[in-house]
Amino acid sequence: MNPTDLTASLFFSAAVRVGADIALTRLLPLDALNKPLAPHGNYSQRVLLSLHALGIIEPEVSQSHAEDWLLARDWMRHGFDSIAWRIRWTPRDCRRQHEEVKELLRDIEFSEDTSQALLALWEDLALAEVTQYARWTLAKSGYNPEWTDQAVDALRRALEDFSVGQVMYLIYLAMRTLAMTHQQGGMDATRLSLVFADAVGNYARRAQVEGWAIRGMTRPAGLPMSTLALIFAHEVTRLDDEYLTVRPSAEALANAMTRHRTLH
Repeated sequence: MNPTDLTASLFFSAAVRVGADIALTRLLPLDALNKPLAPHGNYSQRVLLSLHALGIIEPEVSQSHAEDWLLARDWMRHGFDSIAWRIRWTPRDCRRQHEEVKELLRDIEFSEDTSQALLALWEDLALAEVTQYARWTLAKSGYNPEWTDQAVDALRRALEDFSVGQVMYLIYLAMRTLAMTHQQGGMDATRLSLVFADAVGNYARRAQVEGWAIRGMTRPAGLPMSTLALIFAHEVTRLDDEYLTVRPSAEALANAMTRHRTLH
């Protein structure tokens, strides 16, 4: 299985588990899901749009929706969150594909291509996890969660040296710096987003250079693990609890999958 097929299979499996109807003919809209598909909304939309681009699903847009968009004269929000998706395969083909994915997850062939694809997905999911945590922390403290966008590059670099849990702790430290700067005044509110981003980057560099021993943060109860992350952590890579506690790397990936084969 090539890297594209592997990633698409994981995306489809997650989407089916969290949003498919009993007949396996359609996927519910994102805003109707009881469990998150991916760590944050933009990532969930990317999952669905990639499956659409591959011809696996298609948007189920009703005529009433189309008329709403054509005739709208207000600021009513119509986005991908409210659109259902039709599965283009027949239910029989869909079930066969789902069974093939489950078989793949039981005994995935750990080739070089597979390793690179899984590592890229792990890095992508890890960034999504810490991004979502940053947004949640900012919102909880009364700040604009969109400020996270300024810190994405710093978060990505931090994950080159630290695990998701450790980067969450660096975000916690950056939030303290942001709050102190805000309380002291003298800083324009529009620049506080840059204070947050710079603080994340500075703490990550200090932690790496000074060799900080960071235990990491536990995942908040208010941020449930997404379906895609659960499949990746527990069924594909067998990282299990290590998913949030080890730095995304080819070595950690190989160790986890090799250990599972050795034990079973």
